[in-house]
Amino acid sequence: MTIRVRRPHPGARFIHPLDPEPRTAVLAAGFQETKLVRVFPQGWNEHAARFHPTCIAGPMEELLRAARAGIELEHAIVAFTYEGASVLSRSDRESLWDAFGVPVFEQYLGSNNQLFAAECDAHCGLHVVSGCDDHDLDHDPCPCGNTAPRLTRGARIEELAALLA
Repeated sequence: MTIRVRRPHPGARFIHPLDPEPRTAVLAAGFQETKLVRVFPQGWNEHAARFHPTCIAGPMEELLRAARAGIELEHAIVAFTYEGASVLSRSDRESLWDAFGVPVFEQYLGSNNQLFAAECDAHCGLHVVSGCDDHDLDHDPCPCGNTAPRLTRGARIEELAALLA
């Protein structure tokens, strides 16, 4: 009799901003796979297309590559920005919205894909999960109700508030 032992996949756990978690293609190496999350280290390709994701996650260059492929999504885009790199610009967000027509969530990751901060449904900054001690943080409560400190995007938040007023 043979008993198979399943070992956890190496890499970081991908934490999805939506609940329940949709069928997601992660277009970057270094993440664990689950029943609903598949990792495609080479980015968007025929293997990722065969998976038929309803959501994709990855660095901006891979998300733009998927946009050029003309894929259709139902749920969301999760854009990875990495420690030491700039956050998504307003034009980056608009490009992703124009290409996919679904909400864009940003996640700030460390070099080993450890989640430092994640954007919520209110899109008023990135809620700190760990680290980020050397950043200026907003400690005011978020409209989503989460009381965790946030990395803010400065003027973009003020522009959005002005548009909604």
